[in-house]
Amino acid sequence: MAFIDGANLHLTYEYLDWKLDYNKLRIYLQKRLNVRTAYYFLGNTTNSTPICRKLELYGYEVRLKEPTYYATEEEYCPYCWGMIKPRVSRHKSDCDSLLTMDVMANLPSFYQAIIITNDGDFDNLITKLAQQDKLRLVFAPYRKSCSDLLIKAANRRIAFIDDFRKELEKT
Repeated sequence: MAFIDGANLHLTYEYLDWKLDYNKLRIYLQKRLNVRTAYYFLGNTTNSTPICRKLELYGYEVRLKEPTYYATEEEYCPYCWGMIKPRVSRHKSDCDSLLTMDVMANLPSFYQAIIITNDGDFDNLITKLAQQDKLRLVFAPYRKSCSDLLIKAANRRIAFIDDFRKELEKT
């Protein structure tokens, strides 16, 4: 099974000079890493519906998390009291806990897991999986932005998607 931190994966490739082909990634996971089930964790926003449909067509099982809404604080200049930044409504769909809970709930159902993320918040999960010999690989999206905590926890069971650009780039 593969467990994919969708926001982390998407945001990484939004800022790079190449586009990841999610269909090619799914085929790669299946053929090269023997992944039968690939869970893709994503925030449930109005923009996610077309993305979810496309991912499901490619064979991903999409797991959605409801967003938490909040507003940023207004910021004022300490000297003139003029507004620097207005209050803005935002949302956050932090899927880290959902992904972690799904991995732990599915622990008896898989031989070894592949976790796709750059996020150091998963270091404890990765360590636990490795201790139980349940970690096949951390497949981090981008070497330069990968957390040192994640690299250390993976203990050499890590590869970087950007090293496979020729195979996984959208053409």
